[in-house]
Amino acid sequence: MSDVNVWIDQLQAAEEQIAATHEILSTLQRDLKEAGRKKDTMAIAEVVERLARYGRMFEDMRNSWTEVDD
Repeated sequence: MSDVNVWIDQLQAAEEQIAATHEILSTLQRDLKEAGRKKDTMAIAEVVERLARYGRMFEDMRNSWTEVDD
């Protein structure tokens, strides 16, 4: 297996973990909002947005590596 394939696998694993964390924190954000915890909701919202950006960035990187190999 080439280094690129190992990197692709690692990024894919990271994406899956980020997606799971994103889902948990999105649910927490919704629960905090319903409970009227505005400051906590805003803090979690920032993390949720960053996780989404990181997930997209890792996906883009992985896709660019796949395109190079094709």
